[in-house]
Parts: sequence; structure tokens; C-alpha cells
Amino acid sequence: MPRMFKGMQSQQKGQYRIEVLESDSGKTPQMTICTDNLMRQAQAERGKSKGTSRSSDPSCKHRLLKDTADEATLETVCKDRTTTVNMKREGAKSMLMTVASTGKNGPHNIKMRYTHLGACREGQSTVTLDANSDECRKIRAQAAKMDPAKQCASAKSDRAQCEQRMRDAVAQMTAMCR
Repeated sequence: MPRMFKGMQSQQKGQYRIEVLESDSGKTPQMTICTDNLMRQAQAERGKSKGTSRSSDPSCKHRLLKDTADEATLETVCKDRTTTVNMKREGAKSMLMTVASTGKNGPHNIKMRYTHLGACREGQSTVTLDANSDECRKIRAQAAKMDPAKQCASAKSDRAQCEQRMRDAVAQMTAMCR
């Protein structure tokens, strides 16, 4: 673990506002991430993959290039892609992150600011978008069109499971925009 996180131990859990400051992949909405949910998902995935191969590419090499109390640079070199992540602390609650990636699909660069907002709310989705954003309007429109009974009509023996998965998907989509 980079040293810059050691002073931020109390802030690793909770929710973070993520502002994309620069990106070569187009406009990205402001979002909030609940790291508690991310940690639970990662633990569940680790539990599922015990005894099987790791989900990350074992041929990738990870190196910590810079490690100070206020800045860290990590490099991941894989067969088809090299990614460099630079993180700089901006006070007690904020961090600036720059990601530069090169590979067969071309270069990708993004600059983001993570700001700790406090504890996650009860029932908060892992990723939450601005409820008034274009993305949330599209999500709500798509969720309104999803009819579990119609979409699972041909499921036959596992129709109840199919309908439950559809209802869960709709709930998860709408939870992103609260």
C-alpha cells in the first residue's frame, strides 16, 4: 500500500465524489462511489475465486514507481497495455488522480479528483449519478421499458428467477440516480 494512504486510513471507507477533470473519452458525469460496497464486492469475488485462477492477468507486472506521504505512482505492464497511475494528495479529504494508458487500442488519458464525503448512506448504490443528469434520464427511461413478465415469457421453467433478476436489475439501475 502506498504511504500516502496511511494518513488517510479513516477515509478509505465511505463515499467519494469523483469529478472527471479531463478525459479523451468524452464527457463523463459527476458521480459518487461508495467504497464500502466496492470492498464487499471484492471480498465476494475473492471468495468465489478461491481455488481458481485469479481474475487479474497473472502475466501483468505491478511496480510502485514513487511512494511519498503525498504522492504515489504505480505502473502496471501487461502484454497488451501499460498503465501509469499518479495520485497526489490535496489536503486531508481530496486526491488528484491521473491515469495514462497505452496499448493496442491506442492511448487513453484521464484526470480525476476524488473527494471524501463521509459515510455511505443506508442502501446507497455502489455508483450514484446526479439525479438530474442526462445519464439518469436515460436510465429511468430504459428501466420504465423493462417488463419482467414480457422479457421472461420464454424462460419457461426458470421464469420466476428470470423475473426476479429483471426486477433486481431495474432496482439497481434506478438506485444509481437517487
